[in-house]
Amino acid sequence: MKFNQLLLGVLTPFVLNSVCHADLINDGTASLNLKNFYFDRNFEDQQTKDLNNWSQAATLEIKSGYTDSPIQVGLDLSARYAYRLSSAKNIVDNVMPYDEAKQEQAQDQLKLGATAKFKYSKTELKIGEVIPRLPIIHTDVAMQLPTTFLGGILESKEIDQTKITLGRLTKVSGRNSEDYSKFQLVNGKNKASSDGFNFAGVDYDFNQQQVRYFYAKLEDIYDQHFLSYEFRHQFNPQMNLKSNFYIFDSYDSGDSLEGHIDNQVYATINMLQFGNHTFGLGFKQVAGDQGFPLLANWVPQVYSANWSVGTYMQKNERSWQIRYDYDFKDTPLIGLKSILRYYDGGNIETAQTSNGKEKELDLLLNYEFQYPKLKGLNFSWLLADYKNSTAKDYIENRVALSYQYNF
Repeated sequence: MKFNQLLLGVLTPFVLNSVCHADLINDGTASLNLKNFYFDRNFEDQQTKDLNNWSQAATLEIKSGYTDSPIQVGLDLSARYAYRLSSAKNIVDNVMPYDEAKQEQAQDQLKLGATAKFKYSKTELKIGEVIPRLPIIHTDVAMQLPTTFLGGILESKEIDQTKITLGRLTKVSGRNSEDYSKFQLVNGKNKASSDGFNFAGVDYDFNQQQVRYFYAKLEDIYDQHFLSYEFRHQFNPQMNLKSNFYIFDSYDSGDSLEGHIDNQVYATINMLQFGNHTFGLGFKQVAGDQGFPLLANWVPQVYSANWSVGTYMQKNERSWQIRYDYDFKDTPLIGLKSILRYYDGGNIETAQTSNGKEKELDLLLNYEFQYPKLKGLNFSWLLADYKNSTAKDYIENRVALSYQYNF
């Protein structure tokens, strides 16, 4: 928070007094997003307290254009505020901040962000608050406010069909936090902190195909390699196929603050679309001496094919996904989309068993209101029935009504 305030104070006078002009303002955009969100996790174990939260959030994002200078300069600002409408249960609900010392749940949550951006030709550098959506590090937008990061990310498209990405992140603020903290592993033995997360990657697109490679280093904890291949083919105007194949390889490095790490993940997800219908099939194999090293503070790994309410990332786990999507675009319910998916994971190895299992059945509905006066209004609902032989079973609901207004 302090870093963002300092960045805003230093850069605002520069941007407003720079040589250039109206492009900074005229090319800028601003949006206001209102989100009413309800979350409920009902455990089948009667001894475990259920989790639930009802909150209202407002997010204001202002993105400037660029100055008309050799190295173009801009500034993005954000203010995200959420207020809890439900009564406090004073437990960690995964949505709003929780004070461990006072054992109290916060009434509200505020995140302020500022991002300086610099552009030259087809290369752009962003410094400050960043929200990456990359194979090796990703934001979480599953609940109310998103996971955000502090650092810098450079993207360059100077080479045709190629994008190069470089970055260094120093801190993370989870979706249920206001403050920033150093990186840790959610499944680390020592709860060690790292001073930075560094990465470099390249995307290459050709002939309806894409190859991606990323290297990431969580300083003094692990190194990670990611390789993916995407294949797209259109059989006819009504039918097309998209297949993705992913490989992760993670191992301890530097001072090995979390001890020995050895993990590989092999995954694929294949989606066949025919008209309004889409059929999906996914598979994931976790190998190595440990489960996948997951970053703490709600940093998901959505590029591992099978990832939902369950992570399917435990030691030696094999999991399948079967999915069916339907788009109601040619029906009276235009604007409605549905997803039905089933996950089945097995062969989980823990200290207590070598054949743990987790299963999940999800129903997702998303509706974009079509009436012109309601443009920007969106409704979504996730219903998940989750079973885990090594943890707890529960039924979860996530319901959101959101509205975005672009100024």
